[in-house]
Amino acid sequence: MDIMLRLKKKYDEKKIIEVEKEIDHFKKHSNSAEKSMVETLHYLETTERFKENITYKNSSFDVYVKDRFCITPTTYQNMRLAYHNFRDESLKYGPGFINAVKKNCGAEKIGAVLKEIKEIDSKSKKPISRTKMSAVMDKHRKVKVIPNPVQPKKETDWKKQYGIMKSALAATEKELVTAKEQIQRLKDTVMRLKSAQTAIEQAAMAFREEGKQLAA
Repeated sequence: MDIMLRLKKKYDEKKIIEVEKEIDHFKKHSNSAEKSMVETLHYLETTERFKENITYKNSSFDVYVKDRFCITPTTYQNMRLAYHNFRDESLKYGPGFINAVKKNCGAEKIGAVLKEIKEIDSKSKKPISRTKMSAVMDKHRKVKVIPNPVQPKKETDWKKQYGIMKSALAATEKELVTAKEQIQRLKDTVMRLKSAQTAIEQAAMAFREEGKQLAA
């Protein structure tokens, strides 16, 4: 029989609350079985009895747990943390949520988050929703430091830069023309002074010659 036909035959006539109760039952036993699995793996890890499996005689436990049971070392460590330190909470809320709190709030805040969740849960007639659990976790999230946004590089306005350079060049050329004119005026002044000096010297020589002639 097709699996969906079998499921429809089993659940179509049941109320949603009855279906959910069955899921809760499966979940409870699933978490319980998972806890027992993690505890047994921890036993093998601590005693190193996993090496009695000849295939992993010279392997690390990380290799063993990943290769033999398809569980990554990180997943195993996270489950061990949850079931070892927060046994009841892990069975009730799931080890995945415990480790979500660890990831988002830090290991030191797991106890405080779970305590607040249990207080809310105890005051409600219905089991606490995941939305409310997540809201409590969000209150305790690590404060994230928002880095300064990277300022986009400003595009160079080449037209404007060209205009500035052109104006600066024109000003420089104007100053150069002025400087040349000043130099030329200085040259002209020097030439006039030289001419005047020559005229004075010539007049002085003529005066001395005339004086000599009169003395003779």
